[in-house]
Amino acid sequence: MSQEREVEVPRESHAITIMIVSDVRLYREGLAASLGQRAGFTVAGSARYADEAARLAEIQPNVLLLDMSSRAGVDVIRRVAASGSGTRTVAFAVEETERDIVICAEAGAAGYVPCDGTLDDLANTIRSVSRGELLCSPRIAAALFRALHTNAPKPEPDRLALTLTAREREIAPLIDRGLSNKEIAAHLHIEVATVKNHVHNLLEKLQVASRGEAAARLRSGPGLPAFPARQGDLARSAEGTV
Repeated sequence: MSQEREVEVPRESHAITIMIVSDVRLYREGLAASLGQRAGFTVAGSARYADEAARLAEIQPNVLLLDMSSRAGVDVIRRVAASGSGTRTVAFAVEETERDIVICAEAGAAGYVPCDGTLDDLANTIRSVSRGELLCSPRIAAALFRALHTNAPKPEPDRLALTLTAREREIAPLIDRGLSNKEIAAHLHIEVATVKNHVHNLLEKLQVASRGEAAARLRSGPGLPAFPARQGDLARSAEGTV
């Protein structure tokens, strides 16, 4: 078997520089010959997966074409995406199943061409990716949106709201309105001393020293009942401080 010699092609001004990675030499040479003849493309080199990292660092292409018939493809996509190099990856020879496309997308691929894609499909995908766009079928687009929804971080419940008792949750918005202990007691039909105890516990849980600070914290904290502040409430908020 003759030793493979990479042929460097002079780069055209403003051309999209491409590097091809495949363990099948026929794929590398065939794609390089075909894409190199198309306007706007410069095939700067190719490599097997074993040599990909060194060649990638040397060439620094705009677009990296990865033959996904190799299991190493997904790992390379992740590494290139994490490198911050600006190189965009296009996975080709991909089984066009929702699972395989989502795996490539989650790894960081910028585009893909399925197993039955044509050279024109590949060229169009490269151009699309270089513009920051994605070519895919409506079915795959729907799958990507479903995956995005499934994997999106879920908002955590407010820790403070989870620690408040039922009565404290009733009193909290009344403090936010600036009501005094006596007014809260009348509103809830409970003893003033009972209100003082609950307010004291709220101040401790809020880690504040005054009702004014408590009102500000309650107004900014998610997950608590919200009541609009009335004009003059804050001026009266210290009344009945425990």
